[in-house]
Amino acid sequence: MKVSLPKGLSEFPALPASPMLYTLRHPARTQKYKSENGVVLDSKKAKCYSTGWRHELEHDAESVFWLLLYWAIMVQPHGGTKESIRPNLWTGLVGNAKERTGLVNLLALGSSDVTHSFFNPLLPLIEQVAAFLVVDRHWLESSDERNQPEYVNEAFQQLILQFILDNCGQDFMKHPVDRCLRKVQHSPFAEKKSTMSLQVVNVEGNRKRPSPEPSNEGSSKRRHHEDEYHRVPDENLD
Repeated sequence: MKVSLPKGLSEFPALPASPMLYTLRHPARTQKYKSENGVVLDSKKAKCYSTGWRHELEHDAESVFWLLLYWAIMVQPHGGTKESIRPNLWTGLVGNAKERTGLVNLLALGSSDVTHSFFNPLLPLIEQVAAFLVVDRHWLESSDERNQPEYVNEAFQQLILQFILDNCGQDFMKHPVDRCLRKVQHSPFAEKKSTMSLQVVNVEGNRKRPSPEPSNEGSSKRRHHEDEYHRVPDENLD
């Protein structure tokens, strides 16, 4: 659960119209999770209606988001031009909870240079799913139809399905990806971040989960946790 809201106004979006195929097969779900309008919260006035935290289904959906984002950032098309990853994007991806929250907020507003340019058509999907993670549902009143444990999961299912239906014939959906992952652009800040993160890992020992290390053998799965730091692998810096 996010303990604070971004400063100013934040929106918990409404679900878009569900894909017709989904509506026909799951009429009960589309009725249950239907919301015509989003809700806008003011960080100065909003009230959190839950002070406790426990793992819920929506947190699994958030893990799916981080895996999708990691893949989208790292992958590049086979035979295409090489494009580096911006250092601040990488540190936002593997940084601490505050940095990752900032990255989610930025992506929800729409951000370019996230993926290899060939995969830019993925950006609208990333923006849409990120928008559902900006405001935790516990900032909504219990009577609000959006305050349901499965609401975010339902949003992800419908958005991803609609994206697939809309883009199934596009070249970027069928083009083979390169075995080599994208590399992080060289930056003194990224190197400093790498050193600091390694120090934290060494101190904490087994309390820290292993970092995803981009390699030329394929994508690694990224584990997402609110309290851990991850290191920037030096071998992945140009």
